[in-house]
Amino acid sequence: MLEQKKHSIAAIIVTYYPDDRLSDLLFSIGKQVDEIWVIDNGSTGQSKKIIEKLLKGSNTSFNLILNKENLGLATAQNQGIKEAMNLGVNWILLLDQDSIPAHDMTKELMFAADSYNKKEYIGMLTPRHENDDGKPSIPSYSVKSKFLLRRYFMDLNEVDDMLAFGMASGSLIPSHVLKEVGMMKEDFWIDYIDYDFSFRLRELGYRIIGVGAARLKHRLGDTSRINFGKKYLSYHVHPAFRRYTIYRNRVRVLRQHGLKFPSFLIFEILSIGKDFLKLIFIEDKKLSKFNAIIRGLIDGLLGKGGFKKF
Repeated sequence: MLEQKKHSIAAIIVTYYPDDRLSDLLFSIGKQVDEIWVIDNGSTGQSKKIIEKLLKGSNTSFNLILNKENLGLATAQNQGIKEAMNLGVNWILLLDQDSIPAHDMTKELMFAADSYNKKEYIGMLTPRHENDDGKPSIPSYSVKSKFLLRRYFMDLNEVDDMLAFGMASGSLIPSHVLKEVGMMKEDFWIDYIDYDFSFRLRELGYRIIGVGAARLKHRLGDTSRINFGKKYLSYHVHPAFRRYTIYRNRVRVLRQHGLKFPSFLIFEILSIGKDFLKLIFIEDKKLSKFNAIIRGLIDGLLGKGGFKKF
């Protein structure tokens, strides 16, 4: 058990063939938390050796779980969460392998938690996600009304306790909330895990709080760009199997939570329209991706989960 203190934090980091950003992540977060749990989802060869070497050089108490195969993001997160909570940790920090927190990210998140006047409603605190140049990379979505979300980039001095959902990487969650709400849904495997968890939080009356002063460098998948003279359009690219899990889990989340949160339902309908336009006019391998989407929609309606190859 950890020595009892007001705040004890465990970082849960899931890896799968990580790149050199992992060393920067461990160096930064190692100074900010009490425990580090690294769960590797089946990396082999040199990648596995790099993970083991990096952890041996950490000054923070660390723990390593080596899965023989890729069990999916949610299962790996739950492995670390359960182990950390068994140690008596009262805050869980989730991080992707390519996310690099600012040196004071957890300090700013905890300051916001301590300053919040309705602490019993804190379900999750999330940082401002940035590109490597410090500019915001991922917009926040705040509940403006029952049918409308406000899309914006969070300022450095802003705290918003009306977020509709939070991204997993960088999220700080009280252990008692996880005990009440439940763990990540393992059959989602990847994609929409954090959406589902966010809505389960909100259904129980908890708040998702965005903290602009807490900063996290975060990469969101592969991107491509199309140039239009001096201007360009940047967009994210997903292979067929990710299109499958996105649409399958998207349908599952909407079936369970869409009517309870109509602003999110409208947001998703618009997002699907935008995604289809991008696939039709910009992306390659259209037929295989459309096939994956259709199969994902069907399996989502049937409530299926797990991993499927394309």
